[in-house]
Amino acid sequence: MNGPRGVVETLITEIVTEVTTAEIAVWTIMVASAVVVFSIFAQRRARSELNVAAILGWSCVRIAALIAVFVVLAVQVARSGWLTGADTATLDWFLAHRSVVWTTLAVAVTTVGGPGGVVLIATVLAAGIGWQRRAIGPAMLVLSPVALAAAASTLVKLVVRRERPPVSAHLMTETDFSFPSGHVTATTALAGAVLLVVWMDPAAGTHTRRTARKFFAIFAAVAVVAAVMLTRLYLGVHWLTDVLAGALLGTTAVLATALVVTAIRLHPDRDREDTVTGHPTPLTRHTVRNSSARHGSVTPDTFSAATQRRPERLARPSPSP
Repeated sequence: MNGPRGVVETLITEIVTEVTTAEIAVWTIMVASAVVVFSIFAQRRARSELNVAAILGWSCVRIAALIAVFVVLAVQVARSGWLTGADTATLDWFLAHRSVVWTTLAVAVTTVGGPGGVVLIATVLAAGIGWQRRAIGPAMLVLSPVALAAAASTLVKLVVRRERPPVSAHLMTETDFSFPSGHVTATTALAGAVLLVVWMDPAAGTHTRRTARKFFAIFAAVAVVAAVMLTRLYLGVHWLTDVLAGALLGTTAVLATALVVTAIRLHPDRDREDTVTGHPTPLTRHTVRNSSARHGSVTPDTFSAATQRRPERLARPSPSP
């Protein structure tokens, strides 16, 4: 087939064929994982230097790395590639370790972590947080990742069209496609959204207390997502790669939301009141701290002057590494 369309189709076919191989898949995952880790440390340095472009840029890099891993996983699933080799063995292990108690617990957890349960919990949390802070920003911060993850999950299911494990393995009825797990995707998005609200809220208290609260939120989010992943495997309605892809997709939705929120919060023309936290924006807090160090204390005049100087600080080039 000649012409640009033929070239593009040939290129896509070659890429898909290469990604199906074990070597390319493993190397892609390893490189993407390294990029994610490096971007975290690089972004921390960018924050310390108040380099807005670098902060947002490294967020984009991290999201791109996760998307690359997800695409590799989707191609592997669609072509029954090497990464799907553990799916059957994992399912067999869970089938061999079932009991009445674990089944009852798994059904309860998966019911709460289902799309309906997640939407209900997200709505209640969004309403409560929005009412507490008297702002719509926190509510949207909870709802946006869940909505984005749900839409992406539905679209990918229709594209990949993977069949679920055999019906004989099911402990509950599921009729839609298997990849990715909608339960895990939605739960990850909700847990990540709550973690995002906690992380972006400079609540009163000591630095130790704030740090402890953040680590507790991380632990709780990971535990909840892991519980839903295990229950979907235990109930025999998903393959291992389905739940892994769901966690990846939900995390990507959270990071995409965080990127948008960060861009809004760090915009130089924003008001100094943060619509997400109800506190001064990070740039304003940084500038006020510097003004306080130079002038001895933060007065209303100092705060106003610091806020007016903020665009100048943004225009100033960041120090060379």
